[in-house]
Amino acid sequence: MRSRFGAVTTLLTLAALALAGCGADEEPAAGGSSASPEQTPSSSPPTAAPWQPLTGPLSRCGPQPAAAADAGFVPTTLEDEEVGRISAVTAGSGPTVAILLHQTDGNGACGWLPYAAQLVAEPGVQVLAIDLCGYGESECTGDRSSGPAQVDAVAVAVREARTRMKAARVVVVGASMGGSVALMAAASPVEVDAVADLSGPVDWDGMEVVDGGRALRVPVLVAMADGEGEDQVAGARAIVDAAPQGSRFEPAESGHGYDLLLDRADQPTPLGSAVLGWVRGE
Repeated sequence: MRSRFGAVTTLLTLAALALAGCGADEEPAAGGSSASPEQTPSSSPPTAAPWQPLTGPLSRCGPQPAAAADAGFVPTTLEDEEVGRISAVTAGSGPTVAILLHQTDGNGACGWLPYAAQLVAEPGVQVLAIDLCGYGESECTGDRSSGPAQVDAVAVAVREARTRMKAARVVVVGASMGGSVALMAAASPVEVDAVADLSGPVDWDGMEVVDGGRALRVPVLVAMADGEGEDQVAGARAIVDAAPQGSRFEPAESGHGYDLLLDRADQPTPLGSAVLGWVRGE
């Protein structure tokens, strides 16, 4: 009888402990947490704040990062009797002007606004993002949609930067198609101080851009991701090797054009920071 009673007592004690344990899980002590350190959710990568629509003429650009919405972009039109009307966007202040040439996707200069906001956040930098001929709201004379003819629109922008914007330093920065046009501008008599090319194709309609770099007149920064293919990367490196002193190649694992410059939180990537330093002449 003692043995049976002892067994019953043991069972009752175990049940009571089990119930006490359940109660502890359901109602943790004040100020505490029922989750173990291993169960605590890990930190998520930073992401961008919700984008905001722009007003006025720039509403055509659709929603933009908060920094772009607050950057003070001003739409304008550059007029030239021979070239036509070049639609553009300006912002910032200072002696350095970055002329931004867009890639083929998107709505002309609109694709540059997120990164342009980062450029003008730095003291001493203005931006002049233009719609190339045949894109956005630009109305050019004749057929100026080909690569070499697009340099005429760049020349109009450079004149604007040197005169009305009072630039002491002008840097042309292009993405994809705009990158190739930027290199062509650097091989022309257009008065620029430096050029940055992000993912620009190394040939245009079967012709080598800027004679493989030998025609360039000013230092260039050329960025090309490995994902573009061995031929493009090799061609980009060759352009830099043949370019004037001070030129450099910036590698990346992946990405194209604008995507090389900002991360998921709309902040400059290492390459985005390098381009900013290049614009500033650092």
